[in-house]
Amino acid sequence: MPLGPLGVTALLAALDWGAWDWATNSNQSTVGLIAGLLMAPIAVAFAWSLARVLVALLRIGLHRASSASQLESVPAETARAGDGPFDIEAQDDRIAA
Repeated sequence: MPLGPLGVTALLAALDWGAWDWATNSNQSTVGLIAGLLMAPIAVAFAWSLARVLVALLRIGLHRASSASQLESVPAETARAGDGPFDIEAQDDRIAA
């Protein structure tokens, strides 16, 4: 699961927001401009990472649900008493060529 990129982009988004907030409150226009311009690509990267994590979680959930349904759909006693390996000597049907 791609949790690493999600954590990195979340950290970058938090640091960028903090830098932007500090710059706008302390009248640092250049830092605020740079942080503001970087905010959109970081937000897009965070949204992409979040979508990847959600898709991975969905795939894991569907895989577990399908494997659980396959286990429940197979009856406990599928083998009958007369079933066994095929006996070629007991099966004496001749096919004419």
